[in-house]
Amino acid sequence: MKSPLICVCAFLLWGSSWGKNGDTLEVHTHQNVLIQTDPSRGNTKYYGWGNFPKEGTYQRVYAELSFKCPDNLRCGEWDYLNYIYLRTRKGNFNDTLNWEIMRFITPYGFGFNKAWNHTWRFDITDFESLLRDSVEIEYQHTGYEAKNDRGWIIDLKFVFVEGEPLRDVLGIKRMYQKSVPFGDDAVFEQQTPDVTWKPTPGTETSRIKIIQTGHGMDQPSNCAEFCPRYRYLWLDGNYVDTSLVWRDDCGINPVYPQNGTWIYDRSAWCPGQNVDEYNFDFKEKGDSIHTFDLDMQSYTKTSGNSNYVITCYLVEYGPFNYTNDAAILDVIQPSKHPQHLRQNPICSEPIITVRNNGTIPVYSLDIEYGISGGSLSKHHWVGVLPFGGTAQVRLPYKMDWTPVSEHFEARIVKSNGNTDKDESNNYIKVAMPAPPKLLPAKVVVMFRTNVAFKETSWRLLDAGGNVYKARNNFNAANSIYRDTLNLYNGCFTFVVDDSGEPPAEMPLNEDGLNWWANSFDGNGAVQLRNADNGSLIHNFIGDFGSEIRLDFSVGYKVDIDKMGSYSTELRAYPNPSDGNFMIDIPERFVKNTSPATLEIVDLQGKIIQSQTITQINNALLMVNTEKIAKGMYLVKLKQNHDLCTTKVLLR
Repeated sequence: MKSPLICVCAFLLWGSSWGKNGDTLEVHTHQNVLIQTDPSRGNTKYYGWGNFPKEGTYQRVYAELSFKCPDNLRCGEWDYLNYIYLRTRKGNFNDTLNWEIMRFITPYGFGFNKAWNHTWRFDITDFESLLRDSVEIEYQHTGYEAKNDRGWIIDLKFVFVEGEPLRDVLGIKRMYQKSVPFGDDAVFEQQTPDVTWKPTPGTETSRIKIIQTGHGMDQPSNCAEFCPRYRYLWLDGNYVDTSLVWRDDCGINPVYPQNGTWIYDRSAWCPGQNVDEYNFDFKEKGDSIHTFDLDMQSYTKTSGNSNYVITCYLVEYGPFNYTNDAAILDVIQPSKHPQHLRQNPICSEPIITVRNNGTIPVYSLDIEYGISGGSLSKHHWVGVLPFGGTAQVRLPYKMDWTPVSEHFEARIVKSNGNTDKDESNNYIKVAMPAPPKLLPAKVVVMFRTNVAFKETSWRLLDAGGNVYKARNNFNAANSIYRDTLNLYNGCFTFVVDDSGEPPAEMPLNEDGLNWWANSFDGNGAVQLRNADNGSLIHNFIGDFGSEIRLDFSVGYKVDIDKMGSYSTELRAYPNPSDGNFMIDIPERFVKNTSPATLEIVDLQGKIIQSQTITQINNALLMVNTEKIAKGMYLVKLKQNHDLCTTKVLLR
């Protein structure tokens, strides 16, 4: 038996560090383990012991699961259920739980190359009190594929972030852990009987934690894998919650493309993704006995078999430990993390995920951010975050992108105008990807439609996320469209979207421009080419699912020059406007003697009104809207390769 490994370090989680001093504890249970199916049984089990902490307080606990292809084998072929169980505990507990704490679905990986690898993260903070002393973790891999030429190499580790938790876990109980047949309401009700309990003394809030996925393709509705159905929660005889057991984002899976039907949305899972928990929190009212029941939307099958695999826990908490506290959970962009690869690399707006850990709502955050070791920018965010609420905060792109390091950092300076209680979760630092491509100022979009030409569109965004140019009016199948983009110095994001209206004969979209499982749509293509010589700049893959994007810069390299030295926003007033409006022209345009162009553009990219200004003599300019219909428009002021924009609502 391999000896368990434990270490205390200033750990970079996916290139990230949390905590005031970066102190974390890392426990490995499975390292470089080959997993394969057992066709004779349908599941294989891989055990690993870990020396978990005996004591201490931890604000967050994560598990990280990494996959890669074996050196002498191909990657696994099918989307199989994988379970991670907390099996046996020695030391302080000396018991066997056999509790499922995580669930994962393998990708269709038969076509992956040897360099492929990916890492997923699971938030298992609620199970922290169980992971003490010596613990045995079982990784169970199901499936029936041949194992002579395929498999996976996995690593599993647990990361403990030191600090006071949001609230102490006083107790955790498993209520269900079973596969429940679906399609006969009476059978489902019998298999998920009512659960009763009396709250642990001191419990102030409780949580129903559910891990549930649907499988099988019966008739008449292909349940439970491919049919969205509602789940109903009952507490003490009262209906308290409804949620749809469904995942609708498989088309933007970061593991793409795959050699299978990876784009199909499914019953709370996607191939090559971890299964998200569903949590329902409620306040306790005294120590009366509770009764809980889980039901599904009524459904009767006519043939075939289907089931829901359900694991359900009750988690009981003590009082809240924070009143005013906000935390940074993650950096979406810029980030090298595999789960965020569709959004990276960037030269536009950084995005971070924040959470309110305090009992009072968070209405504002003051955030510093930028390249580590460089000049930091500041942003004042305003919104509403209730306790436990999370939000993705877009930070203005006007920051110093000088490459003084390879890391991006962000820090919450104030929450609700004050320093919050726990500063250890206010800071995050992540490894950045390489800068995006540098493109010429004149680019041609070469677009060849497929049969489903109404599904697909493209748009070009400026660094602030505004639509600079777009096309969503393709009107013929198997046709080539050319659009020339005249660009200014700055950062852009080119997005190809396939979520439009599908053909009536094949009502399936979000499947890219060519996909092996939908031959009806045929094959399309999109490229960016140099307008001056026709050379290929970038060729987008066709099997991209819902969308694919490319960030690029023009005129300078993002890793050399400072982005955002100039504002790219116009000011318009009144806005909304019932007629003509004024724009406040930036000083640099007024000082420049070059001619300028003012355009009013609709949200489809069509120029509604344009005027040439031979020389700007005044910082204020009246815009006549007499011939423009009511609606939302983009106002663009161009001068040489400089551009300012704003949105105006005419009503």
